[in-house]
Amino acid sequence: MEVDFEFRKERKLGEIVQDFINLLRQILQHFFQTILKLAILPLCLMLILIYYGTTKINLTSNESWIDSLDIILIGVAVVITLLLVSMVFFGLAIEYFILLKNRRQTDFDSRDVWQGFVANLGKYLKFLLVSIVASIILFIPLMFAMIVVMFIPLVGNFAVGILTTFVGVWFFCALLFYREGYVSATNSIQQSFNILKKKIIDYSMSAYVVSLVFQMLLLMLTLIPSLIIGLIAYNTIGFEQTFFDSVFGRLFTALGGVLLVLLYIVYYMFTVLVSGIIYESAKEMAYGEDLYEKIENLGKEENEH
Repeated sequence: MEVDFEFRKERKLGEIVQDFINLLRQILQHFFQTILKLAILPLCLMLILIYYGTTKINLTSNESWIDSLDIILIGVAVVITLLLVSMVFFGLAIEYFILLKNRRQTDFDSRDVWQGFVANLGKYLKFLLVSIVASIILFIPLMFAMIVVMFIPLVGNFAVGILTTFVGVWFFCALLFYREGYVSATNSIQQSFNILKKKIIDYSMSAYVVSLVFQMLLLMLTLIPSLIIGLIAYNTIGFEQTFFDSVFGRLFTALGGVLLVLLYIVYYMFTVLVSGIIYESAKEMAYGEDLYEKIENLGKEENEH
């Protein structure tokens, strides 16, 4: 299916949000089909870890934490697996976006996305090291800035959220500028900031608005079903200790945890799409890749007159 969307375009705040909605409306089904095929294996791994972890907790509930090192190790394994899955799917979402904007069609599948990620894995790992170093250097000034804006009357919390969102968009654009060969890895952070600072308010606000909307949607998708299922389970089975000791109880807990992981992955992959639109807007403003197309179209318009 052809995607009717203009990627190379300078955008203001409202245009970024509206264009994101328009793009998501066209690719939502294909996006989920492509990503869910890639998510089956890691989600199964998370299911096994969570189920095994709840089993170990039940078996060692009468032991001290010092004697239950297996539980600690399982918890660490779950956290590490979640971080690795998040980073991998972040890269997969970027490759999906790049394929989408280059082809302007949804004629690719999960295999193409995976191949693109593997081919550029070295770049992702190199930028990861650069971003870690940059985060260490920027930690103190960013924390100071957040503390200052936190005390702004009425809008302090929103200001912190907007600042945090901008940092995420900043590093994302730096990665894509490096991924597409515009800058080197070591200079990507600084050069990306020089580009983004011209429209820092528009980019930060638009990304924050989309992020806030998705957070509310995720809250509704998790809170309301959880309350409904909880009330049904309480009135039919009852939340006794034996329920969570049973196979069904542990499986119920594990499936709930996997569902939360899936929603978490989808949320951050959607943020890649809006950040990608911001990147294309910033790239157009900085490099003007469609300059010759504009000149050609202008010549055609003059000939028509």
